[in-house]
Amino acid sequence: MNMRATWILIFAMAVAGCATQRPAVRSSAKGPALAERSLVNETAPTRVVETRYELRGYRDADNPAVRHEAHAVYRATRVPARSGEVASDALETVPRAEFAPASYAPLPRSAELAAEVVTQKQITEQLRAIQAAMAATEKQAQSQYGTLVNETAETIKLRRELEAERARVKELEASLRDRAADLPPVASSATAQNTTATRW
Repeated sequence: MNMRATWILIFAMAVAGCATQRPAVRSSAKGPALAERSLVNETAPTRVVETRYELRGYRDADNPAVRHEAHAVYRATRVPARSGEVASDALETVPRAEFAPASYAPLPRSAELAAEVVTQKQITEQLRAIQAAMAATEKQAQSQYGTLVNETAETIKLRRELEAERARVKELEASLRDRAADLPPVASSATAQNTTATRW
C-alpha cells in the first residue's frame, strides 16, 4: 500500500508540473516605446509669489493678558511660471514701505455697485420725505384734536349753563304760580270792578 501511495503522489506531481507555465522573455518591436512612456515627465517651471495679508490686533487665545498688535503676514506660494520669464523675476514683490493698506486705497467701484448705491440713496431720500410728511400730518392731527377737545369742553360748559338756566326758569315759574295761588280772590274781584267802572 505504501507503494501505491507513492505512485499516486508522483503522478500528481508530474501532472501539476506540466500545468504550470515557465516565465519566458518575449521580445517585440514596441519595447523602446514602452521604455520612453515609463519615464517621468519634466515638471513645468514654477516661480514663487509672495502674498500679503493684514491681521488686526487680537488677544491670544491661550493667554488673554497677551495682546498681538496689527501686523502683516506674508505667504510664499509656488505658481507656474509664464513663458519667457527670466530667473531673476521669480519673486515679484512690492516694497513693504510702499504698500498702501485697503483703508487708504479702496478697490475701484464697479458700475453695478454704483447703481446700487444710487438706488439706496434714492430710497433713503424717499423715506426721509415720507417721514417729514408723516410728522407734518401728525402735528396737524394733534392741533385739530386739540381744537376738537376745546370745542367739546365749551359745548359741555354751555350745555350745563343752559340746563342751569332751565332749572331757574322752572323755579321762577313755580314760585310765580305759588304767589298767584297765595293772592286773595277779593283783590282780584275788586280790580275787575274797577276795570268795569272805567268803561262806563
